[in-house]
Amino acid sequence: MLTELRRWPYLIVAAGLAVHALPGTPGDPVLGLLYVGTAAVGLAYAIRAARHPALSPAERRPWRYIAVVFALMTPMAAAFGASRVDGQYTISVGLAVGVLLRLTLTGALVWGLLAFLSEPLSGAARRKLVLDSVTVVGGGLMVLWYVLVAPALRHHHHFDPRTSVAMTFAVVDLVLLLGACLVLMRGSSGVARPLVLLLAGVVVNLVADLVLGFALVHGLREGAVPEAAALANFVAPALMMLAAVERCRVAVLAGRRRRALPRYAALPYLALLLGYALLAVAAVRSGSVVWIGLVVGSVVMTFGVAARQVIALRENHELVVTDSLTRLANRTRLRSSLDRAAARCARTGRRLGVLLIDLDGFKQMNDAFGHEAGDEMLVAFGAALRRSVRPNDLPARLGGDEFAVVLADLTGIHEAVAVAERVLAESGRPVTIAGRTHRIRASVGIAVADPERPVPTNELLHRADQAMYAAKRNQTHGWQLWGVDGAGDDELRADLVVDVEAGQISVVYQPIVDLRSGDLVAVEALARWEHPVRGPVPPSTFIPLAEEAGVVHALGMSVLDQATRQVRRWQQRLPEGRALQLSVNLSAHQLERPALAAEVTEVLARTGFDPRHLVVEIPESAVADDESAAPHLAALRAAGARIALDDFGTGYSSLRHLTRLPVDVLKLDRCFVAELNGEAEGSAVAEAVIRLAQVLRLETIAEGIELPAQATELTLLGCRNAQGYHFAAPLPPERVDELIGASIEAWPHLPPVVPPRVEPLGV
Repeated sequence: MLTELRRWPYLIVAAGLAVHALPGTPGDPVLGLLYVGTAAVGLAYAIRAARHPALSPAERRPWRYIAVVFALMTPMAAAFGASRVDGQYTISVGLAVGVLLRLTLTGALVWGLLAFLSEPLSGAARRKLVLDSVTVVGGGLMVLWYVLVAPALRHHHHFDPRTSVAMTFAVVDLVLLLGACLVLMRGSSGVARPLVLLLAGVVVNLVADLVLGFALVHGLREGAVPEAAALANFVAPALMMLAAVERCRVAVLAGRRRRALPRYAALPYLALLLGYALLAVAAVRSGSVVWIGLVVGSVVMTFGVAARQVIALRENHELVVTDSLTRLANRTRLRSSLDRAAARCARTGRRLGVLLIDLDGFKQMNDAFGHEAGDEMLVAFGAALRRSVRPNDLPARLGGDEFAVVLADLTGIHEAVAVAERVLAESGRPVTIAGRTHRIRASVGIAVADPERPVPTNELLHRADQAMYAAKRNQTHGWQLWGVDGAGDDELRADLVVDVEAGQISVVYQPIVDLRSGDLVAVEALARWEHPVRGPVPPSTFIPLAEEAGVVHALGMSVLDQATRQVRRWQQRLPEGRALQLSVNLSAHQLERPALAAEVTEVLARTGFDPRHLVVEIPESAVADDESAAPHLAALRAAGARIALDDFGTGYSSLRHLTRLPVDVLKLDRCFVAELNGEAEGSAVAEAVIRLAQVLRLETIAEGIELPAQATELTLLGCRNAQGYHFAAPLPPERVDELIGASIEAWPHLPPVVPPRVEPLGV
């Protein structure tokens, strides 16, 4: 709400409009007082804006000139008024002073407008601006010539007072028009609302001069034209006064984003259209058939040339802001779109996000198959990226194998994560590159700005870049959210402790499938953490934090408790003859607890879960010291649980572990599955692990199955069970409910033969 002091300018404007609108009001005396009041209030606010401590020197500078404009308004009006006798101007000192003051006022106003201009232009841009300004001023000259100059010269062969005043208005209006069009076509760093009001006052002033000049030239003393001129003469300074008021008001709104005035590049074309419209009117009024035909022909030709130029300009603009290879936006367009999105989110209070994406294995592709194959990979990923984003998102290629997505109007971090997961899923589909089938892998960094704590767009990009490199270090071909890896760890660690103690860690289940029958035989329980502010936090981030905070065992026991209760309910729904195993993970830190086996069996007893249906997965790195791990594993096995060695082949890979530790299952790591390509060298490691397990009478479970060809080849190699996105992603409990009791047809059928070579990409 406006303060009492700020209401006065608006009351003055309302009073002036009422004087013009209501019949019977004393016109000239009241309007004169209101005009003087407008000039005085405008001067006060312009001086205040020129000295406002919240404004920078560059922001204060234009209002010094505007203050001069308001200071000259009253003496100029008095001088012109003193030179009028019976409504007509007479040659006098007052007329000369009025003309001189009008020229000075116009000069100050133009300098004030020019002070709003943004940074200096380059040589080419400066020349373009000059030509555009000439076009606009030329259109204004045509209007002034047709309305003022030509009638004045036609009716008054010598320069009498009326002609002198009309010519003065024509000259100063051309200069004023030049200043206004420079601001409109170049844009301004000033706040939009005050500048719009100021420019509106300038435009109304031009209209007032045009109408007043028309009345002077034609000797009109009464009627609609003089009344319109009088109204415009009041509205113009009133709008300028309100501009000064708004400038002072905006200056005190600390912390609010200030929107600058955009550029109006179409102004020269509007001036051209106005000029030809005026030519057409003049030709029709002249009654000459010759002139009408010539004008129509000129309009058609100019329209054709202008339309062609507009199309060429749009094409050139697209070339400048589009990546030529992928047809995505380039870095230039990304920057401008990010700035606009930041301004929009600041107004709406929604979040702004950025994804930064780097392709894994791009260099290997170039080295192995050449740069043309690398280009095909970039084009294929660009198409996948375009299919994955939302309609209002902007996908872009930054250069090389780096891509980005601007995510505007986010309601929460979960939306950014959803887009990242769609990108990873879509890009992971098989594509043909260099005549072979490949999968494109990527690492995605996510950064989301809080509207209550806005950050510069450069900083937002930097955060996404940091998150992307964190994702690459994890080597998971996944996404990483900024603020949960490195920056903000202390705060995140504290939040994790609170949520673990409050039981806020949820569990999802990834199905494990019998490769021969396609039937669901087990589920692996996986912990998930939804941060109340930052959204989903990947396990690669919060598990190490839980270990550092000393709550990893509490987290593991919480997962075990939830999972055993849930799987027991599913087991009760299974038909006769079917069983469902549960796999849970234990960390190396948990294996250091002396009472680990007792704590696990206590949870099983409390939930009523049969230990014979439990598979305890331990990382291979955790059994480096088998002297300490073996008793825990033996106790768990004695209780009925089975032991699985996770990520086999990626850690210590000592056969001594398999012969001395109570291991029942080997889990073949995804990195070996990714090497499967239908050829002997690609399946060498996987086949060796499977054969070793068969010799030792161990079960094998392959992880990371993403393609039907991988499932087929593993089946032929003798692997029994598998899990991966080819079958199902980790699912919430309600989705697994739909699978319990489902027939084999609910799972994807495996191809009967090994398909052509598949080249896996990525680290």
